[in-house]
Amino acid sequence: MKKFGVIGFPIGHSMSPFIQKELFRLRGIEAEYEKYEIPPERLKEEFSKTLSKLDGFNITIPHKIAIMSCCDHIDEIAAEYGAVNTVVKRDGRFYGYNTDAYGFLKGLEFSGIPLEGKVLVYGFGGAARTLITESLKAGCEVTVGTTADRKAQAEPVVAELADKNGKRIRLVTNEEITEAYDLLVHASPVGMYPKVGVSPITAEQVDLFKQVYDIVYNPVDTELLKIAKEKGKVCGGGLSMLVCQAMRGQTHGLGVEFTREEAATVIERSAKELERVFGK
Repeated sequence: MKKFGVIGFPIGHSMSPFIQKELFRLRGIEAEYEKYEIPPERLKEEFSKTLSKLDGFNITIPHKIAIMSCCDHIDEIAAEYGAVNTVVKRDGRFYGYNTDAYGFLKGLEFSGIPLEGKVLVYGFGGAARTLITESLKAGCEVTVGTTADRKAQAEPVVAELADKNGKRIRLVTNEEITEAYDLLVHASPVGMYPKVGVSPITAEQVDLFKQVYDIVYNPVDTELLKIAKEKGKVCGGGLSMLVCQAMRGQTHGLGVEFTREEAATVIERSAKELERVFGK
């Protein structure tokens, strides 16, 4: 029996085991899938001791960049985005992939949100890098948002992505989010379980956006999405992105494909499971 897993820190909130097992069931695949909570300072040690024995694993916050040094080969897309969220073992070698872009674009489709115009991507971590790049590739005018105390950390990331894509990217702090945008893409951990009930921006600032897509999936309705829905904004949540990412990951690892209808079914089942387990 094949063995897979997901790594992160913290990882208690993860829905990946449920989603992956649903996908295994759809294709009649017998496989195990477990969660591995690994602090950043122990990643290399745990890779040698535990992860290297798996057939593959998924990666979430905060390991998407650091895990690249453990891979023997980085897929062209993952190299472009500077982050890996799926690792597959073949013949004793480890291949790193990035399915964030695929999941993001499919998630926007499910939500009826076009990727166009002025876009503010809030956050600058592993997932955010991919969403920023995809927005630039779609021809959007991109701004990156962060808190004032993290601006210095964000600056080199934004400069690197601007140089790599040959495009201008603005960087603003929360206090500088004062103009209108077509879309807010939230790509930071703010509002994620267990620290729910908080939004990365104020309710007044949400008024500046026509559409809001939050890649946080637990809870399904984040504080940001609750505010946006109350204001009548077109909204989308991260569960659709997560399911589509997982499907793409299984394509890389097991060579299986899934339909849009199957994706919709797994998204619905995952939302019910989230409510059952977390009451969200």
